[in-house]
Amino acid sequence: MDMTDYTQQINAINPYLSLLIFAILMLSMLALYFLPSIIAIMRQHPQKWLLIGLNVFAGWTGFFWIGLLIWALWPKEKLVAFQDGQGWGPYQAHDRTQSFGGSSSDRPTETLEQLAQMKDRGALTEAEFAKAKERLINRL
Repeated sequence: MDMTDYTQQINAINPYLSLLIFAILMLSMLALYFLPSIIAIMRQHPQKWLLIGLNVFAGWTGFFWIGLLIWALWPKEKLVAFQDGQGWGPYQAHDRTQSFGGSSSDRPTETLEQLAQMKDRGALTEAEFAKAKERLINRL
């Protein structure tokens, strides 16, 4: 088989089939590029719009794309959405009004009620609640 026979065999493939294969490959590459954005939307990520914007404009860099993927897959309980414009950043643990230490509340019952509310909202796990409660009791 010489080169002309091989070329004729390649050209004999239906051009629509090769166009279909090309379209499938391009769509799969596009889906892979936007994978962090797709995951953020599916998981209802608190900063999904920021993540999508960064994915669109800077996702072409390899390390940045990996960082976006990790950010999209980060556990939801560690992500806190912006509330009333307080603080900045996706990993804000809690706002200043819900601080355990310091002089935010001189009455331990109020602090314990705040902790219980945070646990009910899902901001604290059972273990974190128990640890904070123990710190509060030890402070008395």
